Amino acid sequence: MLPFDDETVARVAADSGVTETALRDAAESVQATLADYPGRSVDGLVYEWRQAFRDDPLVERRPDAWILRVPERVWVDVRERADVPDDVQNALVALYATETDETEDGVALVIARDSASD
Repeated sequence: MLPFDDETVARVAADSGVTETALRDAAESVQATLADYPGRSVDGLVYEWRQAFRDDPLVERRPDAWILRVPERVWVDVRERADVPDDVQNALVALYATETDETEDGVALVIARDSASD
């Protein structure tokens, strides 16, 4: 499940010049990669990042998603693990950026939460 509504995905895809399907597939691949991160739950991964980075990456914790601003190296690792196509990367960054203030440091990353994990 994506933490973005259909209208946002469609708008970002159109603005970025990629197909809505390609953007949705890339976002779903990132979500699946994070959900299956080796040895960690999504909540555990977010906790680890919050402890590991000098600046807390947490922007907001919603019932449906974690909103983070992570270092570029984390985004590169996630997108490589998710095998995000090169031609969709900028659109995917723009999609995630719809959920944060772009003046903050780091790259926006929105991670869907399991509704049972509160």
